[in-house]
Amino acid sequence: MSKKTGRADLILREQGARVTPQRVAILMAVAATGDHPDADSVYRHVSREYPHISRDTVYRTLSMMEEKKIIGSVLFGGASKRYDPNTRKHHHLICLRCRRINDFSAKKFDRLEVPSSAMERFTAVRTTVHVEGICDECQDRNRA
Repeated sequence: MSKKTGRADLILREQGARVTPQRVAILMAVAATGDHPDADSVYRHVSREYPHISRDTVYRTLSMMEEKKIIGSVLFGGASKRYDPNTRKHHHLICLRCRRINDFSAKKFDRLEVPSSAMERFTAVRTTVHVEGICDECQDRNRA
């Protein structure tokens, strides 16, 4: 068992999830991209190693991992849900052109409070800041 596989195995066990080779591969696929993949990207990645795995298995496993807080997710602007291996408090820079998502940390944003008037008929589960704009690579392509 490789060090990365062992780490994925440990994370699943610590969160009370049954450990299977497919679940380990799915968790590693989310972490391996260095990005915030959607379920189809994870499926394509994992199906190379496990050609008989179904999309449904990947979707259900990602959902279970999110529920157990093994991974996070990012939703924005009608795009498909993207999965985030970083479960620590952080925020996102989202490129409106290429849809790339970059994590960033900012104590100032960590301390944002939702106004009590907005919370009268709502219970906040988490607060995360998503900054939308155009990434440097897309800006460079426009200049070229």
